[in-house]
Amino acid sequence: MNLKEQYRRFRDWQENPFDYTNHSKHTTRCANCGTEFNDNFCPRCGQQAGVGAIGWQTVRQGILILWGMDSRSLSFSLVQLILRPGYMIRDYIRGKRQVSFPPVKMLFIVAIANVLAIRLHHILYGWPSERAEAEVFMGQLAFMNPLVTWMEANTAWSTLLFMAFFILPTWLFFRHAPRSPRHNLPEGFYLQVFMATLTLLIDTIAQLTTVWLNILFPVCYVLTYRQLFGYGWFGTLWRLATCLVVGFGLIFLAFTIAVVWFNTEKFFG
Repeated sequence: MNLKEQYRRFRDWQENPFDYTNHSKHTTRCANCGTEFNDNFCPRCGQQAGVGAIGWQTVRQGILILWGMDSRSLSFSLVQLILRPGYMIRDYIRGKRQVSFPPVKMLFIVAIANVLAIRLHHILYGWPSERAEAEVFMGQLAFMNPLVTWMEANTAWSTLLFMAFFILPTWLFFRHAPRSPRHNLPEGFYLQVFMATLTLLIDTIAQLTTVWLNILFPVCYVLTYRQLFGYGWFGTLWRLATCLVVGFGLIFLAFTIAVVWFNTEKFFG
């Protein structure tokens, strides 16, 4: 098989990796509730068809589930998020949620892993010079210390709060997209939850492997938005770039208001 054929099969898998074909060839009696059915799973209790005596296949499945390798596990969803981010988000928005780990829970788990990875990196390699310079700079801005402390103690919430500023711009510029013509703000919230998870996941891998992967962030964003919304490369790039400009403008405005409010409270308090 040549590289072109392998790439084509990978693209087909990206768009539709799940097989919902009925593999049951005859009527089955559920070993759990006794219901007779002709499908892959019992319509009453949900148990899989063909469950019989315990064998080595049962042992293998039990071990895979223990290590989170079943079809709705955290590891399965993270692999999906890395290899087919836009298509995975599209599937979740369109209702294919049975095969996805709960996204908000996934964000908080990845955020915890990110904090541990950063601390481990600090223990093994020390802080990079850029981080040390940033800490000195932040230390000079005393009025920002409470905000920075809160952000470091609440990685998931702070990342999600940061990404939330891009919900409105995304809705404005992608709401008539070919693959998502009725994109709305609640869908935008879940899009940013997945993007926050992907961002923290890439940073976690970078911390553990000491490989500078931050250059992948723009690539991941462009690929994700293109897969999800269906615009071409140019259409995706200019819309995403505009979203980033507007989003960072909103962040700057909110940050300015927060700083003024904090200093006003501190001065008059």
